Amino acid sequence: MPQERLSNDQFFTKLTELLASATAANKHGVFLTQKAVNPVRDPGHSASSLLVRATDGLKDKAIRKKIATIVAPEDLETFFTQYAEVAKRNMGSLKKRDKKKKNKKKKKETVTPVAVAV
Repeated sequence: MPQERLSNDQFFTKLTELLASATAANKHGVFLTQKAVNPVRDPGHSASSLLVRATDGLKDKAIRKKIATIVAPEDLETFFTQYAEVAKRNMGSLKKRDKKKKNKKKKKETVTPVAVAV
C-alpha cells in the first residue's frame, strides 16, 4: 500500500510532532531516511527529486507513524536548511548515547600480549 506523501510544510509540522513525542521516557527513536526518487515507480517526478521519510521506532506496526515527502530539485537547498533547523531544535528530547558501556566493553576485550622467552 503506497504511503501518503505530504507537502514539505506539512512534513516539517509532522516531523516536529514526531520528534517531540520521541522522548527518553517513551523509549523510542526517530528514523530519518532519504533516497532518490525512481521515476518509473513514481511518475510525474524527475530522477533528481528526493524522497524523504521519517518514522518512529515503534515495533508495533499498527501504531507506527510514518511520514514522507518528495522534494523537487529546485527546493533542495531551502528544504535542507529547514530540515536541519527542525532536527537541531528537537534532538534534545531524544535519549543520549551511553558511551561508558561501550568503553568498558572495549577494555574487557583488549588482551595484553604476553612475552614468551625462548
